[in-house]
Amino acid sequence: MLKVGLLVSDLKSEEICDFCAGAIRAAEKEGILLTILPGGKILSDEQKEKNESYDYQETVIFDYVNGENFDGLMIDIDKIGEDVSDFDKDRFLGRFISERIPYLILSDFRGHKTINNPWKKHDRMQGYQAVLDMENYITAGELPLPKDEICLPPLEVTAADSMKQLGLMVDKLRHTSGNGVDIYKKIMKTLSLGGVKNALILVFGDGITNTIKNPWVMPETILVKGILNDGKTLDIPKGTIVGTMNNLDEATEEAMNPGGWIVRTLFYQENQNGVIAVKVNPQFMIPGFESLMYEIIQASVNDAFKNLICQNMAEEIRALQEEVERGDTILDRLGEKDLMTGEYNRRGFFTHAYDYLQNEYTDGRYAIISYVDLDTITTINELYGRPEGNNAVKRTAKVLHNVFGEEALVGRIRGNEFAVLLITDTKDRIDRLRASMQQQNARLMAEQDKPYTIHLIFVICSFAYNKNIKLEDMLKETDQTLRNMKDMF
Repeated sequence: MLKVGLLVSDLKSEEICDFCAGAIRAAEKEGILLTILPGGKILSDEQKEKNESYDYQETVIFDYVNGENFDGLMIDIDKIGEDVSDFDKDRFLGRFISERIPYLILSDFRGHKTINNPWKKHDRMQGYQAVLDMENYITAGELPLPKDEICLPPLEVTAADSMKQLGLMVDKLRHTSGNGVDIYKKIMKTLSLGGVKNALILVFGDGITNTIKNPWVMPETILVKGILNDGKTLDIPKGTIVGTMNNLDEATEEAMNPGGWIVRTLFYQENQNGVIAVKVNPQFMIPGFESLMYEIIQASVNDAFKNLICQNMAEEIRALQEEVERGDTILDRLGEKDLMTGEYNRRGFFTHAYDYLQNEYTDGRYAIISYVDLDTITTINELYGRPEGNNAVKRTAKVLHNVFGEEALVGRIRGNEFAVLLITDTKDRIDRLRASMQQQNARLMAEQDKPYTIHLIFVICSFAYNKNIKLEDMLKETDQTLRNMKDMF
């Protein structure tokens, strides 16, 4: 099955919608997986500096394009690059040249390879022919002769029909709880009301910060949160993870079948939250319909993330209240040490981590970062009291100190969470540390002197020296890996 991407600015004009409707018809007939990527307009460096909105977040969908995801691309460079110079358009297209992805553009530009008859109006017949062009260009390295006659049936849906479908979706979501646990299933059911048969929602767990000055680093994996297959919402095992840059695998391939798909990035303010993929038919190509449907889904996902943020804030407040009950909050915050464990507190850990990294993280060395979660702390506190919970925290700190050694920074950064930073010359040190942590975790769970079990969820990540990588990036990747792992429990 050939995988072809169609990069466009948006789906609001009649011209591009007609083009996409024809392209979808061809993809269905030829058994091609056609992915339409509406990513807005690219910005020049100068425009990025002046940009005060979050429009730039839409273009992140183009970051998902690589040689694993697509066999070839069709690119509406005129609209995507409408507001930038020819140099910026060339730079944008250069990304795909470096990736060695065959591509055709929809209109003449500086000698780049185009579809057949690029000067013609972008209508359904041209869209149909463009897919045939791309198919032949991928398989034979050249364009086919354009067909003289392409007979396409008229669209059978009106704008009024589309608005009726949107109305049903809005009404469904208006009466939907914002519970982040099952909101994705409800979104899948809502999409089915809008006539969608197949769809996917994939999220990163926590949002990944992406700003103009500090572009995001795409995580290697992403959580599958919702699958709609042939109009039915599938049950997904908790913690199902796929590769971010190649999300067509066993977990999702049943729903991803030939025809036309629209894939959009999900974002909330400065955070990238994931992607949504919706299979569409030509009847969806009413100008503005997809954009409105996307905004509806985007708002629902954002509600789920806002609820998650509120829950995290509530947990943080509860943790602070617990510290107040222990009577050590003010002293801890004035100093750098956690009085209970003797290790660094949050403030102390991050203060010394920056210095440690600056002084020791040099060419040829590795930064090892570990996040550790005392998974059973809530049960211990509730069933056996806070003194026993405090003992479990102390026991965890001792284990980390023994495993990572005196040269490591160990910090208790939250009530039941620890962070460790270690700089080493040895590439395979991480393997020995993981093995040691697994042994220690097994011993903790096997101890018989207490009526409860101490269980740790931990991740250990290694970062080879890179002068451009920041501590924040390393911590964020490690934290995301931990959260993905916790989702599996």
